[in-house]
Amino acid sequence: MARIYTRTGDEGDTYCAALGTRVPKDHVLIEFMGTLDEANSLLGIAAANCEGEVKGSLEDLQRLLFRVGFSLGGFADISEADVESLEEIVDAYMAGVELKGFVIPGGDMCSSYIHLARTVVRRAERRLVSAYRSGVSVKAGEDKLKLAIKVLNRMSDALYAMAVGVQARKGGLKYL
Repeated sequence: MARIYTRTGDEGDTYCAALGTRVPKDHVLIEFMGTLDEANSLLGIAAANCEGEVKGSLEDLQRLLFRVGFSLGGFADISEADVESLEEIVDAYMAGVELKGFVIPGGDMCSSYIHLARTVVRRAERRLVSAYRSGVSVKAGEDKLKLAIKVLNRMSDALYAMAVGVQARKGGLKYL
């Protein structure tokens, strides 16, 4: 049986791969990584409640979230191509959708969970912006940190478009 506990964090610190050192568990980058984990879990719930192309897209976004986190420690890569792919998702899901005002999140379980995941991705983005503004220096460098912020920003746009697109296709768009 694999043992998953190490006891190394029992005093309130943990290893941060992005910094290459141990830090307090409430360090801004650990808060960011924890929020990425929450977002990834919500994407999993959304995928479990969606079907077909939507489910596949959500699973792809889960993989991208892992790459975003790993990229700050230099263990994976993200690029402008990821931003472009996210923009393609926005365009595809918004095709034929005419927004008439502020969309009230909801609809079926699929779109509702996508909306919820979107809000947590936005929080992850805010946490990473806080890290950047605090002057944190990640192993992968400032350019990669700024790109990660851009990817998360575009991912939340993609999730919004997916949720709205799913709602619209099922006739469930409601406005404020």
